[in-house]
Amino acid sequence: MTGPSAPAAVLDNRSAPCAIGLIRAAERVRALAPGQELEVLSRDRFAPYEVPLWAERDGHALLAQERTGLWPRRYWRFRIRRG
Repeated sequence: MTGPSAPAAVLDNRSAPCAIGLIRAAERVRALAPGQELEVLSRDRFAPYEVPLWAERDGHALLAQERTGLWPRRYWRFRIRRG
């Protein structure tokens, strides 16, 4: 994922259990100023459903969502802008 600027923070949730990963993402994005971006990495199989719903519900913008890496170490990468 390339963009015009680096995110303000990166959260690597690839080793976190599913619910904990989303809780950590919510905590981390609350620590950012409005307009700053967070990149979240996750291996959670439900992340492609949960992260976009959470971002929309809380008023944040999901800028990018992609699956990356080689099997068996594939993971999801999300870019979220705090609303």
